[in-house]
Amino acid sequence: MFVKKDGCKSIAEVVSRNTGMAIDKFLEDVRDPFLKNLKETVAFVKNYLASNPRCRVTIVGDYDSDGINATTIMYWCFMKLKITPVLRLPRRMSEGYGLNEKIIDEIPSGLLITVDNGIAALAAVKKAKEKGLAVVVTDHHLPVQDKDGNMVLPEADVILNPHIDAESEFRDYCGAALAYRFAREMFHAKFPDLVVLASIATVSDVMPLISANRTLVKDGLSYINKRRVVPGLAELLKKLGCDDHISEVDYGFLLGPIFNASGRLFDSGAENVVKLLCTKRGDFTAAYKADKLIATNDRRKEVVRKCMESAEKMVDPKQRPIVLYNPSIPEGIVGIVAGKLAEKYYTPAIVFTDCGKEGVIKGSGRTISEIHLKNTLNQIQDEMLGFGGHAGAAGLSIRRDNLENFKKAFQDACGPIPEPPNDLSYDLELDLDDLTGTIEELKKFAPYGEKNPQIRFHATFDIDPLEFRMIGDGTHFMTNTENDITVFGFGLTEKFKELSPKRIDCVGTLSENWFNGKSSLRFELIDFKSVE
Repeated sequence: MFVKKDGCKSIAEVVSRNTGMAIDKFLEDVRDPFLKNLKETVAFVKNYLASNPRCRVTIVGDYDSDGINATTIMYWCFMKLKITPVLRLPRRMSEGYGLNEKIIDEIPSGLLITVDNGIAALAAVKKAKEKGLAVVVTDHHLPVQDKDGNMVLPEADVILNPHIDAESEFRDYCGAALAYRFAREMFHAKFPDLVVLASIATVSDVMPLISANRTLVKDGLSYINKRRVVPGLAELLKKLGCDDHISEVDYGFLLGPIFNASGRLFDSGAENVVKLLCTKRGDFTAAYKADKLIATNDRRKEVVRKCMESAEKMVDPKQRPIVLYNPSIPEGIVGIVAGKLAEKYYTPAIVFTDCGKEGVIKGSGRTISEIHLKNTLNQIQDEMLGFGGHAGAAGLSIRRDNLENFKKAFQDACGPIPEPPNDLSYDLELDLDDLTGTIEELKKFAPYGEKNPQIRFHATFDIDPLEFRMIGDGTHFMTNTENDITVFGFGLTEKFKELSPKRIDCVGTLSENWFNGKSSLRFELIDFKSVE
């Protein structure tokens, strides 16, 4: 039976409840909130370049969507300064996350700037300074803490990270958004193509879509739909057939996964994405690069499917949190598997695999909203060889023979794990007589995502079984209703076939669906049942 959550009577009331914000505050356009050290970071870079006009500039990023977009933003920023920077992404399998001492060995001299990493690279930054490099750290991850909870910062010349002080007005930027704020401060100008990159990263890195992030993503969506994008992204959109309206859903489920896929499957695969995004207009290789990224993502989907089947066989649903060691899962895929397990079983989940070092296993963790993963791991530092991350995700390594001790320590650190929310609950009844008005109201509070989830509607639809057709890998379906709404059921094909309903009682989300320049209504099912 579907149950209404509470007494909310409008979309505005639901948004206010979900975000914990008054609606007028939620709807404010928040641009350029004060960031401690932003002006100082830009001033340091300007002064260094003025004193060392022919110096080498090295940008060290990360192999995920946020790090890739941050690296690209910083690349175009320096290109506007007539400086071609050297780009370096850590190699996922052979090096692991973030700035490392091997990378420092590669840099002969000059200015080193990190994006989406560096705050935890204490040894590498120390070595860089000893070598005579100028070091700028820009990162959104939480800093290292000692056993007493005191912050331990790298010995960089300047650090831009809103988590290291109490003065920054907004702390939930991703790495690419910080890189964009750096570029904006550098030139005192707004670059639409770079806003787009930062907005994609904000969604794909699952940042809260409130306050400054909401404004950033709204702006980015406006620009990408006007195709005010870097040339490489324009080519990728063309190859994907994205000639219609692009939404935050496309950021999260289309572009973000493509940006991530190469770095998940190949040691230095993320470089392929950066190469596309840094191509100049008229580069005839862009089409080939875009095709390659799309094909890699298709392969990634198949790998994930097989890995999930393998992981599921090891899961004890009664054991929460979930901690698994499965050497058959590639290192670049463990995070996806952990995320899917955390969502399905509503519990923190950490998946370990082999990493090529004798006696060491590397893991990736995901969590639920009630449990802060980085803070939880802070409590059990002695059980790990290394770790880093933020509230929702973390990477870590442990000794293989310490797995059982780690499981127990992690379980104790998590404490009582709340029961999953009722998936059969909904926010509002869908008014089938005013669908246009509902869509317009939904647009007012978009984009939806982390901290501002999509509104759940309850509705009853008449279904024509002849309109049913499977999509994707066959586990998903779409059909039409008498109200000219296209209904999508992801992972629900078998249930639909079993019930073969002509009328369904359901809970789901309503949105616009664009095709050939025309919009239609889309209802994505969360669950349904057949009714007479």
